[in-house]
Amino acid sequence: MPKNVTEKLMIKEGQRFLLLNEPSNYRGLMGRLPNKVTISTEPNGQYDVIQVFVASKNELNQRLPGLKTSLASDGIVWVTYPKGTSKMKTNINRDSIREYAQTIGLEADAIFSVDDDWSALRMKAA
Repeated sequence: MPKNVTEKLMIKEGQRFLLLNEPSNYRGLMGRLPNKVTISTEPNGQYDVIQVFVASKNELNQRLPGLKTSLASDGIVWVTYPKGTSKMKTNINRDSIREYAQTIGLEADAIFSVDDDWSALRMKAA
């Protein structure tokens, strides 16, 4: 059976999850969250899993550096961006996100397709 988005995000029971800038239809795609997961839409403390949606280089540059301070020591950040085949206009892709992340001490190590429009790139502190 294929994994749902929540499983692909690697969200585990009892974790803190920060979700930023998600599209209006996103929560319906996610699937059921594990028990005792705390979900926030504004940073407040440390998080085990952070997912941020960005559609441009400007958004990436504004959002990603500040998220490092909200990341638990073994936490992960998912930068979710428009696919090249999406109808959304964008000036970022997997490679440009990865390159920028390295300059701020994050290392990309996995990717998955969220839906027809979005891909998610996983990062950890380098």
